Amino acid sequence: MSGKPLFLLSNDDGVHAPGIRALADAVRTLGEVVVVAPHVERSASSHAITIAQPLRVEHLHEGVYAVEGMPADCIMLACRKILSRRPNWIISGINRGGNLGVDTLYSGTVHAAMEGAMHGCRAMAVSCQGRSDKRHEFRYETAGRVVQLLLKDQSWLTHVPAEAVINVNVPSLPFEELKGVKVAGLGRRVYEDELVEGIDPRGRPYYWIGAGGEMFEDIPGSDCLLIDQGYVTVSILRPSLLDERSNGALEGVIPSLFAANFGDSVLR
Repeated sequence: MSGKPLFLLSNDDGVHAPGIRALADAVRTLGEVVVVAPHVERSASSHAITIAQPLRVEHLHEGVYAVEGMPADCIMLACRKILSRRPNWIISGINRGGNLGVDTLYSGTVHAAMEGAMHGCRAMAVSCQGRSDKRHEFRYETAGRVVQLLLKDQSWLTHVPAEAVINVNVPSLPFEELKGVKVAGLGRRVYEDELVEGIDPRGRPYYWIGAGGEMFEDIPGSDCLLIDQGYVTVSILRPSLLDERSNGALEGVIPSLFAANFGDSVLR
């Protein structure tokens, strides 16, 4: 058994995406790498898992597996069946485009990392923020160097719960042009142009989601604003959707308010 740290890599852009190759190249300098990723692009799949059909896995070459399923499926299969030992890190990315603000709810990249956190592993999602047009070059090597920096000195992890997901967004710039790393809140993307309506060649109407999204609200300290200014952003996400504060506030209200409808047993 290798004594090196084990890094499990996945994404939602597919096993052949340039971002995951760049991530593997960056992390391979720090330990052993195993890639388990969807066989095709599964963007915006969130935390979906496959339950209505079997999952098939193809061993492409040493340390690389393609799964006919979703990003969360990949992590589940890797942790329960493919890997011979527990990974030290589960890293998802490097995504083509940022995962900022509410995008974190839709992102398959983020939720592959979220599945990793649910398996009790240190988990990170990494995205490269740039324009989505074909002429734009995504500088995955810059994001790879940022990942190396974050992993080489891990003293900052004492402030991060083990069950959390570290969401990292890196501007698509030369490394020398980055302004630094900042901890960010989640911003608010503007989606007014996200839904495009058209007519296909056979005269049928269609709707296409995901056409816009380049704009954002000017919220100080948000990931959207900071990355636009040239900073790498780090945001800590939690697998739970529970609003603990509101839940706790209602505990003293709901039972007594509706007790008359259910008899005395509710208050016991």
